Amino acid sequence: MRVDLLIPGLPAKADHFLFGICSLLLLRDETRTVLFDTGPFRVRQTLLGALKAHGLTPDSIDTVFVTHLHWDHVENLDLFPKAEILVPRSEFDYAAAIRPGDWGTPPFVREILADMRVTLLEDKEQDLFPGVRTLTLPGHSIGLQGLVVEAEGERLVLASDGLWSARDAVRGVPDVAFFDRLQGQQSLDKALAAGTIFYPGHDRPFRFDGGRVTYLTQYDFDLRFSFQPYGQDLTTSISTRGAAAEA
Repeated sequence: MRVDLLIPGLPAKADHFLFGICSLLLLRDETRTVLFDTGPFRVRQTLLGALKAHGLTPDSIDTVFVTHLHWDHVENLDLFPKAEILVPRSEFDYAAAIRPGDWGTPPFVREILADMRVTLLEDKEQDLFPGVRTLTLPGHSIGLQGLVVEAEGERLVLASDGLWSARDAVRGVPDVAFFDRLQGQQSLDKALAAGTIFYPGHDRPFRFDGGRVTYLTQYDFDLRFSFQPYGQDLTTSISTRGAAAEA
């Protein structure tokens, strides 16, 4: 199974909110084309463009693996009406009665899924396809599941928000495990022990060896702030190119 990065997750926060740009991945073999999460609505055109760059349209996707039902991972599900939607059962059940204060799970997510071809995944680890196995990683949400993919002699851990960013790996502590902190810690430890290359929920893919991170891709972002109502916007660019690859 080949894994391609469609959109890299962005580990950015403001003082009152997360930006919510999660990693979107494409898994393909001779018989399947699988999308790993769908992202927030704000990246819809970027997602369509990334699929097109791989010679695909939404109708080319036969399976969507939804790691959990937070808003930033599900808002483009409607683009894939022909796909089988794989959802952890505990996430689906929980979304019918969301606990107070949970701002991550949108109250309309079951409505999005209502007319789709949904297959519920039990809260256990299982082989989905040849070389692809689920990994239960609760804590960030009630029943988050990732994947472990055997590819070219490596074990790729597609951890979603069970491993929010590379900083989680370096510190050994989950940054965003707001559903159950203890479970989040256990899931982070499990994810880091599960493979050799890591795809976090909101960061670039990386290797982690001897406590050091080696990123496998780079970032280039232009940011614009409209702080000046009568003049030019404040703009800044952020790039990791040319910087040390290890952190």
